[in-house]
Amino acid sequence: MPSDKDILIDIDSMSGNSPLDFQEFPNSANSEVPNNANKQSTFPDEAAAPKHSIWTLEYFQKFFDVDTDIVVNRIVGSMIPKRGVNYLQHYIQSKPDLYGPFWICVTLVFTIAISGNIANYLQAAARQQSYHWKYDFHAVSASATTIFLYAWCVPIILWLLLKYQGSEHFHLSLLELMCVYGYSLSVYVPISILWVIQVNIIQWLLVLIGASLSGFVLMTSVSPAFGEKNFLLLVVFLGLHALLAIGFMWFFFHVPPMVD
Repeated sequence: MPSDKDILIDIDSMSGNSPLDFQEFPNSANSEVPNNANKQSTFPDEAAAPKHSIWTLEYFQKFFDVDTDIVVNRIVGSMIPKRGVNYLQHYIQSKPDLYGPFWICVTLVFTIAISGNIANYLQAAARQQSYHWKYDFHAVSASATTIFLYAWCVPIILWLLLKYQGSEHFHLSLLELMCVYGYSLSVYVPISILWVIQVNIIQWLLVLIGASLSGFVLMTSVSPAFGEKNFLLLVVFLGLHALLAIGFMWFFFHVPPMVD
């Protein structure tokens, strides 16, 4: 029968070949976790967005997905244009939107209609105190028709003409043109309020300021697409823009003399 000392010696002698030694196991079992995770790296929100029909609201939703800071920056850039800066390339071309142009047009419709009625009231009250003034609701529909037709139809016509002529300098999309035209109208929002001032020279000075600032934004944005051959066409569209400013002031703020 072995003694306790022999047992201890036997245990010590077995410790060299003991199966309890630390061994390095292959990490194949653990490596399956990241491999499986890599196979599921595409999540539902990262998947390709489904294509929607042009007749659905989901199709136009992407054109209104823009941050407020970007919209404000584009409005300020259109009101205070920088010399030597192409407005389209600097502000719009990275991500054109329709959110800003739409609400600019809506705001301009109501500022022109309300300010035009105030101007009408001031002139009528100054000439005949007993005159019974009524709010002209047709000013809203007239301003809405004019503004939206200009902001949406003129860019479409311009885009079709440039595309039909096949200019080698033409690299503008229809969305970019509509975006530029919409933001170029933002300067008329404060100007339409100032048109209430019943001083003829001030009203015409505001026309000049509005047409110059917004026209400069348009010219710097679209002039590279015209080239030398289509310079006359550029002059025509800039002339239409100037006529728009004159029409705003003349139709909504210039009240003709009252007939007794």
